[in-house]
Amino acid sequence: MKSTFIWLSGADPDLLAACPYGEQAKYVGLGGAVLTTSVMSAVSCGFALHMAMDLPLALCVVLAIAWGAAIMNLDRWLIAGTQRHATLRQNLMLAAPRVLLGMLIGLVVSTPLTLRIFQDEINAELKVMQRESQDAFAVLLTTDARFQRIPALTASVREMQADLDRGPDVSADPTVRRAQAEYDRVSKAYQRASDLLVCEQDGSCGSGQPGPGSSYRLKKRIADGLRAERAETRASLNRARTTAQGTRAATLERLRNDLATTRAALRDATEAKAVAQREFGASEERNDGLLARMNALGRLGDKDLTMGLAHLVLILFLAAFEVLPVVFKILLGAGVPSVYDRLRDRKDEISHDLAVDDMTGRQDLTTHERQALLAAERAAVDAYVAEVADVQREVAHTVMRHWRKEQLDAAHRDPEQFMMPGEDDDDTLVLGPGPG
Repeated sequence: MKSTFIWLSGADPDLLAACPYGEQAKYVGLGGAVLTTSVMSAVSCGFALHMAMDLPLALCVVLAIAWGAAIMNLDRWLIAGTQRHATLRQNLMLAAPRVLLGMLIGLVVSTPLTLRIFQDEINAELKVMQRESQDAFAVLLTTDARFQRIPALTASVREMQADLDRGPDVSADPTVRRAQAEYDRVSKAYQRASDLLVCEQDGSCGSGQPGPGSSYRLKKRIADGLRAERAETRASLNRARTTAQGTRAATLERLRNDLATTRAALRDATEAKAVAQREFGASEERNDGLLARMNALGRLGDKDLTMGLAHLVLILFLAAFEVLPVVFKILLGAGVPSVYDRLRDRKDEISHDLAVDDMTGRQDLTTHERQALLAAERAAVDAYVAEVADVQREVAHTVMRHWRKEQLDAAHRDPEQFMMPGEDDDDTLVLGPGPG
């Protein structure tokens, strides 16, 4: 168990083994604080899952253990990352984010436990909230889109009943009304054409010449065409009236059926409104989850100052447990460095020196290999240049021997060709052209 607490504290067990007992006790206590916060987190998670989701107990236990392990790992990381620094200001600046994160986790963890402690007061407030919600829902139903059709259905029933009361009259039928309007229009046009024709015949209008002239014949053709069109529209009107009268009975029967259907829809909508009220009341009775309880607790704090202060003190107290490991690690780093701190710093220096030596040795080896490679390349170039020089020297000697032989042979054959008289009558030796 001691080694487990030391592991939870994030300390080096090998270094602690060389430290006095007091140093080991500090970090064992720190690991115990981490274990305490993780267990509290697991219990809180179990309460939250049971209240919010109503899960089976076995599943709540499994998920709570997983959440506690996650909080344990996070707390261990927080305290392991909180190291000692040279000044108090540096320690505070680096520890502040970890403290804030720990406080946030503490608030999340402590909320379900707080709700469980004030369970009786919250249950009473939930009933008050449920009654208020039911009253507000009853008012809301009057403007709900699902039930706003009730007035329209009522008006439809009234209109269809009035249409049924009108009986077999077809004057309001759209087809009849259009046919009647068309017949009236053609009749008026025909009457105007007839008047113009009479006027043209007696010479009181139009061309001003009485008798059947060209203008009279044109207007007569127009009047005859309108007379035929009027006859057609009259026939169409009669057919429309006959058809409308034939279908009015079926329309009346359909109106009776539609009226019955609309009345049934109105009755269904009215009943659905009543059902919605009952279902909302039942759902409100089951609305006792985590969010509803938090709202109820907030309302209790607003109503009662003592309740609000008790809630605040309790939630801060529970949150302090989560921050406790980080604060404890900060307190361990305050003041004179402990034996464990000095040993850890020394171990870090040794690890640093070994790493530097290893890197330096690797760099020296790389430099030596590079220099050896450059020296080998330089020696190869020097050997190549020396060999080229030897070849050039041998070529020059060969050419020189060949030229010497040619010159000696020429001198033996004709020595005078190499002699040129000088100004003082002395002969000067002149050699032939040398080798190219």
